[in-house]
Amino acid sequence: MAVKTHEVDIVRLYTIALIAVLLYGLTPLFTKIAVGSTDGVTVGALRAVMAAPVAVAMIYGGRMPLPWHGNDKWLLFVSGAGGLALFPLLFSWGVQLTTAGHAAAGTASGALMAGIFGAWINRRWPSLYWWAGIAVGLGGAVLLIWEAVGLGVEGVTWQGDALIFAGMFSGVVGYIAGARLTHKAGATAVALWSVCVAAILVMPVLIWHSGMTALLSIDLPGWVAIYALAWGTTIGAYILWNRAVADGGIARIGSLQLLQPVIGIGLAPLLLSEPFTLPLAGATAVTLIGVALIQRG
Repeated sequence: MAVKTHEVDIVRLYTIALIAVLLYGLTPLFTKIAVGSTDGVTVGALRAVMAAPVAVAMIYGGRMPLPWHGNDKWLLFVSGAGGLALFPLLFSWGVQLTTAGHAAAGTASGALMAGIFGAWINRRWPSLYWWAGIAVGLGGAVLLIWEAVGLGVEGVTWQGDALIFAGMFSGVVGYIAGARLTHKAGATAVALWSVCVAAILVMPVLIWHSGMTALLSIDLPGWVAIYALAWGTTIGAYILWNRAVADGGIARIGSLQLLQPVIGIGLAPLLLSEPFTLPLAGATAVTLIGVALIQRG
């Protein structure tokens, strides 16, 4: 009976995690559609602001208390600021300056970052496989940047790729904080209150950077994409991902981000008519090999 219960828990854990990965894997595509009619910073800010009314309604309906005691408030702030404010701003800005395929490949770097943070937090010296995975994975990231700098692929810039990596770093820090708080407050409460924190932080961006001109320039497909990001990724995926990381561990679940490029790169040529280049495919493959080595270690 205990073995069967354990198997059910494992299935539940990976089902939750993989649904979140699917939603995150679609993020570069929706973001690329959204930045077609306005700038990336505006899109990033709108994700939290458009998600906030739904979050507030769910908090009120579920009577979820604000986790603001002791260190909880700092974990909540980092979760909102890193995972739902800085990540969308930097990532959306980066997508504006590169292709959705490149952005999708860049998301695999989150698995490497999660592995590094997991080793640091657990105070456990990583194995040789782990170090080999880090080296190989970083090689994939370098190949990605090399294509942007030296090969002249249309729509790709090194600045865009750098912003993608910076956004992933912020996102990883944010969801690690959110996962730690999830043990006390629950995944749904942490995600929804993090949305509120993020909305407060990015509101000045909409007022002083974007203004009405940027908002009025967004076309119908852009708004559909933004609402998909706000409700599907900012709320839905964050709830599921915090729960999965809290239950399965940072490095173990974080490594599943290696699947995000498969989704994004696979669909970008079909939905957005973006070029599928050999260096892009190679960078993705190398990064996936790196994460596989980390898992073995």
